[in-house]
Amino acid sequence: MSVATLEMKVLDFGRDCKTYLLWDAGSNEAAIIDPRFDHVPDYAAEVESSGLKLKYAIDTHTHADHLSGSDRLRNLTGCAIVMSEKTKSKVPDYKAGDGEKLKLGDGELTLILTPGHTPDSMSIFDGSRVYTGDTLFIGGAARTDFMGGDAGQLYDSFRKLEALGEDVEVWPGHDYNGKHSSTIAAELEGNPHFKADKATLQSMHKIKGDLPANMAEILSFNSEAGLPEDKIIRPEDVAKYGTPGKDFTLLDSRFVDEFEAGRIEGAVLIPLPELHDRWAEVEKLPHPIVSVCRSGVRATMAMMTARHAHDDNWVLLQGGMQAWKKAGKPMVSDTGQPDVITSKFATGGSCAAGGGTCSAG
Repeated sequence: MSVATLEMKVLDFGRDCKTYLLWDAGSNEAAIIDPRFDHVPDYAAEVESSGLKLKYAIDTHTHADHLSGSDRLRNLTGCAIVMSEKTKSKVPDYKAGDGEKLKLGDGELTLILTPGHTPDSMSIFDGSRVYTGDTLFIGGAARTDFMGGDAGQLYDSFRKLEALGEDVEVWPGHDYNGKHSSTIAAELEGNPHFKADKATLQSMHKIKGDLPANMAEILSFNSEAGLPEDKIIRPEDVAKYGTPGKDFTLLDSRFVDEFEAGRIEGAVLIPLPELHDRWAEVEKLPHPIVSVCRSGVRATMAMMTARHAHDDNWVLLQGGMQAWKKAGKPMVSDTGQPDVITSKFATGGSCAAGGGTCSAG
């Protein structure tokens, strides 16, 4: 087994969805694995401040539980998007076969196709660490009950990971249990999914769970295209649209408890789960529509609904109400001092067999 020559930094920003930045110290060429759309400004700032050149954005599979940031990173940095050759996504610049290598200066990444969670799942090996996406978690495993998953294929993928060697570190795409990394040896000893025989694993994965919240909109975004930069605005840009309700609409897609706790004056509330059924109301609203939520995730999903309705006159408030509050912009509230909260109604299934969530913002 070769030794990793690449530097690595975890970019999770306190969320259970994990993003990894890897780079060659000699050339400063870098790759990012599984970036989230709502954190792209943070990633771009990290890359710039570190003096790196982002060469690749790699999605380990077509995500169903969060929006990929790869497309926007390509817009901002010119990096190439890489996914498995099995993907049906229209987004990647390059679709890799099993065992293909990506060069980063003097270092390299080996792409290992590891279907099971989805047909297009893959893991990335840097010589001493394997980034397993949603295939293998610490003490757990990917779900196989939706998106073309297959527990038999997952078993075969586990054996490919095992063959890398017991000392190889495991860095998963999600952390649901407060653990950041493991090793192949530790997973063989303590992970009931990873050490099970094929028949047992298939039996363990027969149970179906709740689907990730807003999955249709997420898959639309991750499989078709993201948002061009001219469709993304910042808090200081909102005033140029005029008067809300007259010249344009501030459409807030959060839940009612979040909206009541703190909102932009003049905003219209249509929670994301209700948007499709209330589309006749949306069509009557003054356009353009500025799409708003807590951090920008649900607002982006709302724009996917608009895209499918052939309504392109929407823009996204980057960072949502969190960015609005940080910029010191005024808010109104029905409950006292205005604040930005996380709704008590925010729920959804995870991509792990047995629990956990990767919640939308």
